[in-house]
Amino acid sequence: MVDHLVMPVGRRPFRQTFAAGLAAMLLLAASAWAEGLSDPTRPPAAVMAPADVSVAEPPKSAGLQSVIISKSRSAAIIDGQTIELGGKYGDVKLIEVSDTGVILQGARGKRIMKLFPDVSMSKKKAKAGP
Repeated sequence: MVDHLVMPVGRRPFRQTFAAGLAAMLLLAASAWAEGLSDPTRPPAAVMAPADVSVAEPPKSAGLQSVIISKSRSAAIIDGQTIELGGKYGDVKLIEVSDTGVILQGARGKRIMKLFPDVSMSKKKAKAGP
């Protein structure tokens, strides 16, 4: 009674064979593509390097990192050091602190350091509302 519902193994229809072959090819292609992906959670190679390997490039200077402006105090943080207004940073003196940067005075003249050197700011008047 069930014999007419079961198809012999050697006589599968073309559509079933084609679908099974296509699925197998897609799975193989997907697994081959996935092998080329890197693990996004893996630390950078510099972190994974042995401890006895020294870094050839010295750390770069951070420059002007922040300014402190209050009623009682004006200062700048340059390369991790807090320099008060009138204080010395190396051989130069901090002579001005503003919200956008600082001015240092030394034997070679004045040096301007900006917090955001690549950003230019301008003031525009706001238009009156409707």
